[in-house]
Amino acid sequence: MPTLHQLTESATPGDAITDHALQLRRWLRQMGYSSEIYSLHLSEAMISQVKPLSAYRPDPTEKYVIYHHGIGSEVVNHLLPLPPQIILIYHNVTPAEFFTTLDPALAQQLQWGREQLPLLVPRTRLALGVSPYNVLELQAAGFPQTDVLPIALDPQLYHNTPINSKLATQIQTKKPLLLFVGRLVPNKRQEDLIKLLYYIRRIKPETHLALVGVPWSTLYAQWLRDLASELDLLKAITFTDHLSFQDMLTYYRMADLYISMSEHEGFGKPLIESMLFDLPILAYASSGIPGTLGSAGILFHEKKFEPLAELAVMLLQDQTLRRKIITRQQERKQIYLETQVQEKWRAIITSLDR
Repeated sequence: MPTLHQLTESATPGDAITDHALQLRRWLRQMGYSSEIYSLHLSEAMISQVKPLSAYRPDPTEKYVIYHHGIGSEVVNHLLPLPPQIILIYHNVTPAEFFTTLDPALAQQLQWGREQLPLLVPRTRLALGVSPYNVLELQAAGFPQTDVLPIALDPQLYHNTPINSKLATQIQTKKPLLLFVGRLVPNKRQEDLIKLLYYIRRIKPETHLALVGVPWSTLYAQWLRDLASELDLLKAITFTDHLSFQDMLTYYRMADLYISMSEHEGFGKPLIESMLFDLPILAYASSGIPGTLGSAGILFHEKKFEPLAELAVMLLQDQTLRRKIITRQQERKQIYLETQVQEKWRAIITSLDR
């Protein structure tokens, strides 16, 4: 039985990189590989599914090992001297400048993550980006062989998960509902969503905003609440912190419009989750977002709050426009369905030694 393991910096429930690694492991096992995931930082909830990095000992027959890169990590130092060649999966490293004043230690780790990319070039057989934007960064770093392997969605998992009816009843009192999903960090620019809500409520006063995400910085999270308070919006905004998968999907199903003001996304998994639930998308055209959306959703290039508020209200009310957007999103989401991406993964792996 051939062997192909994966290494990650951390393993946490609901984390996009963790979910991706678990999905790839399932695909590899279906292909007949012996495959495990090894992580440097392992949350207690993942102990039964993921092994500690210290337990990784490559077998002499292992030709390749998969490494997921998204931040500066000691995993790179552990990996470089080992015999297997690397299959790199690049999830992008958030630019350090977003955190320089708020969290200098994290900013340093992010900068380290970008500095590690060239070190991986000589040892890497194939570098995969989860978006065209990421592939451009890989090519700029000097990786000679690259390809796109997007995040994939399993429609059955999403559609077969029932809503939390109690939560849905609560959300129903907070409509129309704008939604953004993502950890509370400066590059996601949740403050701009709060400012936009202020202008939207001048036109449609009952509008509510749900910010679904874990606060990575207590200072930033408190600043967002202070801003909401200054704008008299605390009762119009729901800060959810971490949610179960079921509760997160309940928000997707109950929301009326997905809005992103994020200024850095390597891929933007919530965008394709919104497509899956026929939730219209309005997004700032930064970083990897245009590549993920393609011609789906509505992209804007300037953060002019008053005209954006008018557009958002139009998207909430104009059913003909909503149907057109949803139709384009239904077409776009096909390339992210598991059957499509799994077939590409199978072709990538089987072609390595040709």
